[in-house]
Amino acid sequence: MQNLYPLFVGDRILKKEMLWAVRDRSFMHLDLEYREYGDGILKGCGVRVENGRIIVEPGMIKYGGFIYLMPESESVEYGPSKQQTILKMRLGKDSSSVDYTCYCMELALENEDTLEVGEFEVCRYKLQRGAVLRAEHENFEDMETEYDTLNYIHASWGGLRGKAMAPMVTRRFAMEILETEGCKAEDIMFAYFCLSQPGTVPMDILTDYLDRKNGKGKWDIASNQIVFGGMRTALKGIKGVGTGRCGESGGRRRIIVD
Repeated sequence: MQNLYPLFVGDRILKKEMLWAVRDRSFMHLDLEYREYGDGILKGCGVRVENGRIIVEPGMIKYGGFIYLMPESESVEYGPSKQQTILKMRLGKDSSSVDYTCYCMELALENEDTLEVGEFEVCRYKLQRGAVLRAEHENFEDMETEYDTLNYIHASWGGLRGKAMAPMVTRRFAMEILETEGCKAEDIMFAYFCLSQPGTVPMDILTDYLDRKNGKGKWDIASNQIVFGGMRTALKGIKGVGTGRCGESGGRRRIIVD
């Protein structure tokens, strides 16, 4: 085994082996780092709304074993719709050239929530006529507001060993845990774990945490909505609004003396 490190110096012939070394090294570390991740958005791809357009910021997406790099922001024009609208990424490759393979990406807005091969959901929304589309959320429950708000719950993110919940969802969940007085040490540690991840929280770790908070459940890993519901239930228990596992309530406890 050997590694070639090309030395580009004056008065030397540019050899094909030098170019091969540059090509291989430029993608090898990404392949090694994300080899065990599922297909989907890996990093970046934040969303904001400006001047009638939805803007998706630079990021990385995995599809078909290849890491697609999105070096610049992409945007799409939006408008009011009575139906649910899905912002999708369409990934593909063009191998028609004998000199290179082109890995391409485009954004599209559709009312159909079914994802075809090579399609990944970024977010969804229902926008009423005359309303303003929001990209920011007031609290965790606001993330599933039906109208005039971007919804990331169903976004196609990849994580270790499979799919994952969008980081904007798990980070909001973690922040609200830390804002709750009197929450348990294990909840604080899980919140720190969520916030320390540069990308996603693995789905199996998230659902195991929810099992311990809410009681053993039969998780439909194909449905992010069900997982989000488990997160909502756990957060209510932590805040003392609902009940956690085995009837234990979270949040601040009060002793009333008569």
